[in-house]
Amino acid sequence: MARRTTNSSWEDADVARGERCARRLLDRLGVVNPTETEIDNLAFLAGALVRDVPMSGAQGRLCKVRRRAIISVNEEVTYRPRRRFVVAHELGHLQLHEDVNDLSLCTDDDISERYDAGTEREANAFAAEFLMPRHLWTKLTDVRFPTLDVVSRLADDFEVAFTAAAIRFVKLSPERCAVVFSRESRVVWAALGPEFGYAIRRGSLDSYTLATDYFKKGRVGIRPETVSARAWIESNRISNDDDMIEHCRPIPSIGAVLSLLWIRPDAEY
Repeated sequence: MARRTTNSSWEDADVARGERCARRLLDRLGVVNPTETEIDNLAFLAGALVRDVPMSGAQGRLCKVRRRAIISVNEEVTYRPRRRFVVAHELGHLQLHEDVNDLSLCTDDDISERYDAGTEREANAFAAEFLMPRHLWTKLTDVRFPTLDVVSRLADDFEVAFTAAAIRFVKLSPERCAVVFSRESRVVWAALGPEFGYAIRRGSLDSYTLATDYFKKGRVGIRPETVSARAWIESNRISNDDDMIEHCRPIPSIGAVLSLLWIRPDAEY
């Protein structure tokens, strides 16, 4: 099975600092698996009282009073995995940013489960590590055949959103994986594993992707399938004969598709 030989290019200073801070807090609290204790209780032990309140224009808010804090969560955030990420994000601010304003508002864009993107990278990286600890996930992502079925089980076991689990999976997998989010037959974003080695095509989806089948037909097979690598990757190093594995999961509620891409170890590109 493929192994990393270099440092992850995605793990820049902000992400690394956020993750280190989360690991220190988990160690200090004596937490091995964050699902063993309610996140509100973990936040309280770390110095923050969590409450659900009416809120306009924000998902979460951190209010600091000397050495204590209040984490407010928009009461409209009822999806448990999303609420847990919001709390963890605000807890990240409390642990990372001593000079944060006494009243700090975080919008939906700020609190991104694509934790290595956006303007609040450190707090998002903290949340990802706090909810999906690296020391547990590096073992669980080391699978012979990466699929979204594995991702789904991890999302359920760790009480995180499916998309967040997919991103964490490809970031920590020793295989050459990527995850792509598409909507209206266009690539919206892609998260690449450290070993993937190629950029994903942007713009309109190629007709030979499985994701395109969903947008054209309204359905897609539940099994991973072999597709042309050129359908997803634009590179002179890729030939027409090169292929990869794609596994799709439609998200009908928002008219989107999540695709897990895997370059098998025997691929010669």
